[in-house]
Amino acid sequence: MLRTRIRAGPIAGFVMSLVFAAVLTAIRVADRYVEAWVPALGEATAVTLRVPYTPHMLREANPTEPGVRFEHQRVLVPRGTVLDKTNRAHLEAWTYERLHRPLSPARVLASYAIYFTLLMALLSYLRRFGQSRLRLVRTQMGLLVGLGLVAAFAKLMLLFTALPEFWIPISAFPLWVAASFDRRTAFLVTVVLSFIVTSLLAFDLVLLCVMLARGMAATLLYLNRKHARQMLIAGWFAGLSAALVFVALVVTFEGSFDVLADLQRGLGSGLLACVGGGLLGGVMAAVLRAPAGRLLGHVSRERLIDLSDLEQPLLQKLARDAPGTYEHSRAMANLAEQAASSIGVDALLTRVGAYYHDLGKTAQCKYFVENLGPDEKSPHEELEPDVSADAIMAHVVLGTRILRQGGIPEPVVEFAYTHHGTQLVEYFWNKCRELGNPKNLEASHFRYPGMKPQTKETAILMLVDSIEAASRTIDPPERAQFEDMIQRIIFTKLKQGQLDDCGLDLNDLRVISTRMAETLVNMHHHRIKYQWQARQAKEFGVPGEAIRDSSPQIEFGAITSLVPGMPSVPPQDGSTEAGGASDGARSLPPVAEASLSAESTRSEPAEAARPNARTEPREHD
Repeated sequence: MLRTRIRAGPIAGFVMSLVFAAVLTAIRVADRYVEAWVPALGEATAVTLRVPYTPHMLREANPTEPGVRFEHQRVLVPRGTVLDKTNRAHLEAWTYERLHRPLSPARVLASYAIYFTLLMALLSYLRRFGQSRLRLVRTQMGLLVGLGLVAAFAKLMLLFTALPEFWIPISAFPLWVAASFDRRTAFLVTVVLSFIVTSLLAFDLVLLCVMLARGMAATLLYLNRKHARQMLIAGWFAGLSAALVFVALVVTFEGSFDVLADLQRGLGSGLLACVGGGLLGGVMAAVLRAPAGRLLGHVSRERLIDLSDLEQPLLQKLARDAPGTYEHSRAMANLAEQAASSIGVDALLTRVGAYYHDLGKTAQCKYFVENLGPDEKSPHEELEPDVSADAIMAHVVLGTRILRQGGIPEPVVEFAYTHHGTQLVEYFWNKCRELGNPKNLEASHFRYPGMKPQTKETAILMLVDSIEAASRTIDPPERAQFEDMIQRIIFTKLKQGQLDDCGLDLNDLRVISTRMAETLVNMHHHRIKYQWQARQAKEFGVPGEAIRDSSPQIEFGAITSLVPGMPSVPPQDGSTEAGGASDGARSLPPVAEASLSAESTRSEPAEAARPNARTEPREHD
């Protein structure tokens, strides 16, 4: 049985939300149940005590005009500080902790409900509107684990450091998501992660706004996903954006903001924390990009470049055991990369997938026509149709097994079991029916055991696999014929339902069709035939008119130039022949004449060296 990647459904999303909501709740409330961390007046604190940014009511000290006023402030008592009951900040922190230790069951249940709602909304969006890779259970599990790890890291920072909470580098995770998938998903992850992190500090409003601004700015300013240094730049500007939002919020709540007084606090400065937290997020995103990508089920660019090296052992095995398939895969890689690039998906992943998708053919290479010699007999001539079909379809399962055993990343392995989808091996099914179907087999017996393409990249490879093979039959290789062939193949795949799950829309298919037609035209462009080719054709009895009509080339003999803009050249003996140059024909320019003379001197000695050289036509050896 072929093991493929599992897509997440509503039930899977519900279960994952239940489980990870419990994990996040435990991260938030676990410290409230540790007796050794309960603060006491007159003793050193075991963890850092924090009171969220809230308004405090203060009584006026003037006895003649009694009254009250409100003051917004944030209380932070570093770990190891001896609590002094005469210190107002210490007393407020101690009182706040006493009121929240331990948390009541109602508060714990409320936290769980918040996390469950956030995660369900996230997973529902990914399942319904996310790109195909985001609908996989493996990918969604990676996202949830990543959210949990960031929440745990933020909790440890809050408990064991005296740094302002704005230093929490949550912008790293949206950058990883943007690098692995897309910016829309990164924006949504930023919102969910900001709520999760601020819940650790009683949903501090200023902290929430700063986290949202930093994460969204980092995602928006991450312009080039190919280079890790762009994460540093995005993190720096995200920090500046967060600092501006912080200043605006403080002015909104307090009416003013003293920049110099804030900066004089050093590491305790809110401005420095906003900027530093953004830059720290960019540094972490760049340094941990590779392991974070593996967590999310993404293959890093560096790994793909390594896999694209043709010296890779598996590619060498393909070139050695199935050379025809190897050349077919290389030709496919060029086409697939161009098509993927035209619609903005991962072109490098598509190219690597094309290299490895047919590796299963190395097990029984002679069952595939591209690996047969010119006069070699096909083994299918002596096999029954169903046996031949089994031999053909086996390369999907065998290739998947070889790639997994070789340690190839699963996104690359996916190309092996999706490039034929669930298509019918029509040739052998029709042959079976022509023979009367003596075994009473169903059409399902002749269907590939893989799965339909789940991503745009794998769907492109399915199309290119058919298009590259069909392009070899187009003669003459004209654009109109290529376009007609490509459209017929695309419509056939659509009719069969093979592209239903890949995410390609009609605009994508139109762009892909145009780009592949252009690429095929360029791949099959005409070349000028040199004089030794024309002379050899003449020896074989091929008339000059046939050579002249086949491509824009130069016929040498009674030398006539067929290249636009290049003058004709008369025969060297000054005579004229039928179809040759006229008496008034001009000679070639000196450079061209020298080049052609050099070609002539290279070919003539070889002709004279043959022991039985003859001028009359002869059969090809």
